[in-house]
Amino acid sequence: PDLKDIDPTVLKHCHAAAATCILEAGKQKADISAISTCLEDCKLDKERIEQFCTEYQCRKLVTVLSFSIGRSPLHITDVSWRLEYQIK
Repeated sequence: PDLKDIDPTVLKHCHAAAATCILEAGKQKADISAISTCLEDCKLDKERIEQFCTEYQCRKLVTVLSFSIGRSPLHITDVSWRLEYQIK
């Protein structure tokens, strides 16, 4: 309800960016100082950086989730196609 005024496309991009940041930090086993420096370079204010780092403290869960995803993006391994058409 708090985000209803935000454009859904922008909200989707923000969510994807935050998720990517968290997963990459977990994969790289980044510490709080490295994450803080990176977010400062992205021009985030101190309050948001502290909040992000506080949430990131649960690093074991992030690391387990990131390694369960793997190093390569998902891809299709098998497809079965069926063509449907009508002749009039």
